[in-house]
Amino acid sequence: MNTQEASNWRSRCGAAWCACGRRAEKSPLGFALLAVLLLQSIVLVVFQPSYETNDDVFMTMIASGQGFCPAPDEHLLFTNVIVGQALKRLYTAWPGIPWYGCYLLTIHYLAQVAVLYCALTADAASRSTRLRLTLYLIYFAIVELPMLNALQFTATAFLAAQAGLFLLWLAARRRHAQPQASIVGPISAGAALLLVAGLVRLESLLMALLVTAPLGLTLARQPWRRTLLPSAGAAALAAMLILLATAYDRRAYEQDPRWSDFFGYNELRVKFNDYQWTSYTPQTAGVFAAVHWSKNDHEMITRWFFDDPAVYSEANLRAIVTAYPWKSSRLTLGYGWQAFRKMFGDRSVCAVLLVLPFFLVSGDRDRRARWAVLGCAGMAFALVAFLTWNNKLLPPRIYFPLLSFPLAAALLFPARIAATRTSASTVPNLLGLMALLRELAVWNTQSRGTRVVVVMLIVGLAVGSYRQVRRSVRVHRERHALAAFLDEQRPFGRNLVVCWGPALPFEFLSPLDNLSAWSGLPLVNLVWTQRTPWQAATKARFEISNLPQAIYQRDDVVLVANRADLALYETFAKEHFGADVEFVPSRPATDRFVAGRFRQPMGSSDDASAGVARSRAGATER
Repeated sequence: MNTQEASNWRSRCGAAWCACGRRAEKSPLGFALLAVLLLQSIVLVVFQPSYETNDDVFMTMIASGQGFCPAPDEHLLFTNVIVGQALKRLYTAWPGIPWYGCYLLTIHYLAQVAVLYCALTADAASRSTRLRLTLYLIYFAIVELPMLNALQFTATAFLAAQAGLFLLWLAARRRHAQPQASIVGPISAGAALLLVAGLVRLESLLMALLVTAPLGLTLARQPWRRTLLPSAGAAALAAMLILLATAYDRRAYEQDPRWSDFFGYNELRVKFNDYQWTSYTPQTAGVFAAVHWSKNDHEMITRWFFDDPAVYSEANLRAIVTAYPWKSSRLTLGYGWQAFRKMFGDRSVCAVLLVLPFFLVSGDRDRRARWAVLGCAGMAFALVAFLTWNNKLLPPRIYFPLLSFPLAAALLFPARIAATRTSASTVPNLLGLMALLRELAVWNTQSRGTRVVVVMLIVGLAVGSYRQVRRSVRVHRERHALAAFLDEQRPFGRNLVVCWGPALPFEFLSPLDNLSAWSGLPLVNLVWTQRTPWQAATKARFEISNLPQAIYQRDDVVLVANRADLALYETFAKEHFGADVEFVPSRPATDRFVAGRFRQPMGSSDDASAGVARSRAGATER
């Protein structure tokens, strides 16, 4: 490319960017609808979006009636049963469409349209449309891309709540600036997004309400009736509908006898494996000995294996949980350092922190605006600290939306730039991508602070993008391993597949996969789905009353596990059934999982096993 062609190319890019700015200024809603659709389509084509955890895949199986769920069911457990009923009807009518993934992608799309619309229209006095677009593109690359590339319903609900609160905040600001302006659209859409967030994950809505509180303080001095009442009324209506939906959800489970014991047991179970409160030490060994648990028994449940009605009974779990102050005893310096290292060692979080200074210096210099963004940042860090102290080491689906929220809040306070003047000396006066490139071309004219901020921006974009590229490569590799394993199980029905914990990389399945390939596969997952009606029905179909014992006694049971977990089961079988067992792999192991069967060595007797089993049965009856 010669100099003339390069100049022409730059001119065309500049003209296109200016056209985007004019279009966004003229029709912000229409531009937001098209721009977000384009960006989301690029992510779906260039990257390979998957899920962050296997929870969403299991919820897809429940709604669609695939995998471990024999028929479409509305009981999604973590999401309101109203959403489950809608998905159940859709899967029943059109089973070939990936409704669950489409519903999460649709919420992401609507939430991002609302965020971009708010960013374009938040301050009528500012004329920096191209700056707003630049900031949003950076926000999309740093925040939305990671969450879109690793979909998760908790983070999706947080985005919906964030967008809904932004719209209500925008409506109040607009009514204050222009008393006669129509705000029916923003408050209606805001209330709808809040309702959606409450249905998808109520806890995410509550987190969004807390972290958005500093934004609400910027409206404190505005007239109540004229400015705040419409938005407050919409929020109250959404809250009332959410309360009714929550009551309906609770009643749906309480009136179903299949779920009568699940939630009480689940509240105890999470202390062992999800929250990781308990630990087996010389000081706590007596607590476990009181219920006849060994160290290995505790390790089994912490590794998500608790499908034994005798060892892991509700009475045993309650006795352990109430016998020791687990929650407070885990709060050590080591625990705090582990939490800090997990969150701030995450490259996506590092990218957010590196980009945040650019957003701050590119924002409105008004003190209230600055304090609003910094207040949101402070509230986000405080909420992360509180949840870590009160519950558990937070997963990315919780800490990343919270820690990235200040970037979204900064979009609402762009720099006020005059329509007829631009400056090439400071970052706040950048008008778009081409202006940013011109700034970098005259590097020696920059102030030292400006250079530091721009370097942090570039490094943040590189770090965040590199992580997503690496994830896409890993997704491609893991999907092949998962497809190969699935093909080995055909024809379905001859074997029961028992997947221990997160061994199989379910989370790397595509949101656009309808999971038809899993139809008819007898599957038991040793995760939170244990003790659910679906897995009870699957075990009854194979006439299995004690799954741990069936794993080594039955030839039609295939175990999929991490290699590190195999030794735990060998010890469990020895301690509780008196059986010496060994694992015989049926396929080459991958970095993630190994599949095969446990067997007793040739020549061993089952007498000891039968004796131990009879002793356990007698102890249970007593």
